[in-house]
Amino acid sequence: MKKLFTAVLFLLFIFSFANAQEADDFDSIFDDAGADVEVEQATPVIPAASSSISGISFTGHFDGDVGLSAIIKDKPDFGGYIALKNMLYMDVKPNPSVGIHGALETSLDNKFSIGLTYFYFDYLLFDRIFISAGKKSLTWGYTRLFADGNIMADTNGMLNAEVRFPWSSGTLTLVGAYNYALLTSTPSYTDITYAASLEQTIGHTSAHLFAKKYGKSETSGGVHKSPVAGLELKRTILGFDFYAQGAARLPGFKSFEGVNAIAGFYRLWDGFDPNIGINIEYEYKYIQNPADGQNAHNNLLWLQWGIKRIGKKKNMKGAVDWQHNFTDSNGKVTAAFIVDGLFPYASWKNGVEVSYSPARKIPEFKIATTISLSLDY
Repeated sequence: MKKLFTAVLFLLFIFSFANAQEADDFDSIFDDAGADVEVEQATPVIPAASSSISGISFTGHFDGDVGLSAIIKDKPDFGGYIALKNMLYMDVKPNPSVGIHGALETSLDNKFSIGLTYFYFDYLLFDRIFISAGKKSLTWGYTRLFADGNIMADTNGMLNAEVRFPWSSGTLTLVGAYNYALLTSTPSYTDITYAASLEQTIGHTSAHLFAKKYGKSETSGGVHKSPVAGLELKRTILGFDFYAQGAARLPGFKSFEGVNAIAGFYRLWDGFDPNIGINIEYEYKYIQNPADGQNAHNNLLWLQWGIKRIGKKKNMKGAVDWQHNFTDSNGKVTAAFIVDGLFPYASWKNGVEVSYSPARKIPEFKIATTISLSLDY
């Protein structure tokens, strides 16, 4: 195992000396759309500070939904829907080099819950080295749809420390994290999950090399998670953002338990009305020793298409989401249509979801219509 990660870190070191140009930056598709319409599911944008006292600012965001739903299998099953969520944000900026950030979420959706979404500090050392530590989420990966593409997805929710070393055409990132919910004392080095990431721009192509080794408390199905390492590439051609990622789980230096590959593209046409966006990803999974009932090979497709700024007032938008598993021949199609500004601070959301599989002679339908209140304060 030590040989494996010595080799990976050596590759990171060699890779960092490649000559490159600056990478292109891409905006999220429909970044001002609601969660039901976004082509990319992204972290909500924290609203601008409404007040500031001595470098401390507090803001908030409230979402309230009330609506009707129906699930149609053999016969319709009608129901109601109420959901409330409130986010309180705190940002402390005593000087340009130091920042403290926190968010508290309160929600009511069949049950009441309250929790700390994130609480961390960041520090800029020598105006160059970025240091951050606390409870927060990290996202590594150029992919946009499949959760497997975010290398740090199963580390989010832990306490982590992150150090980033940028240079003219790339960034080296080192992370150490541990799951405080599973530990009762100060963690040792064996409890910590380690990750390294090197992002470099070569020509007009962004390349990202990564490796991750899990702490001893991190298990899946009672089995310790194997280290993962991989490479991904991204490039824009004729306005289309193309990307691909390959990752392998490596229990030992000369063995692996599975591979995962994702390729896709996205494009946003926003130079005219209406704005149109499309995102397609294909994922292939291979498991060397599948469990009973598990497929060794899996082929999946995910497509999202969105349109906004429709109508005379440019206040309508819609989206279609299709997920299909070629291996099991099942999937689901979701369509949504939203009208903003129909009521003050509120939107009218409508959606239908159709699930299908060989086991179902007739697809399952879910239909919903909702009045959604959204307010920044």
